[in-house]
Amino acid sequence: MKYIITENRLNDIIFKYLDMKFNKIEKRKGHFKDIVFAFPDEEYAVMGWENDSKSLYIHNRISGSIQPLFGLDKIAALDIIAMYVEDRYNLKVDNIKEIDYFLGKQSS
Repeated sequence: MKYIITENRLNDIIFKYLDMKFNKIEKRKGHFKDIVFAFPDEEYAVMGWENDSKSLYIHNRISGSIQPLFGLDKIAALDIIAMYVEDRYNLKVDNIKEIDYFLGKQSS
């Protein structure tokens, strides 16, 4: 049986999934980025945001986790995560960069 899901409905579903996935994520002042997002039990952040360039840095483990689950390509996955960050954390995102390294957790 096939179902047709509108783009808005799919975004709502993905946002709910990200709400569950990021339930305990902490938004902190970063050392190399203005804001970093890290899970409490992890030493390094999985996302970072720079105020000057409005750039969002997303670890490939985050984008890679939603790509196969929702049948998205890399660009669509990064775009939806950026929309999520804009919506949930009230941060303007003009640039999205996928990274394969972890960001520092917080500034000292």
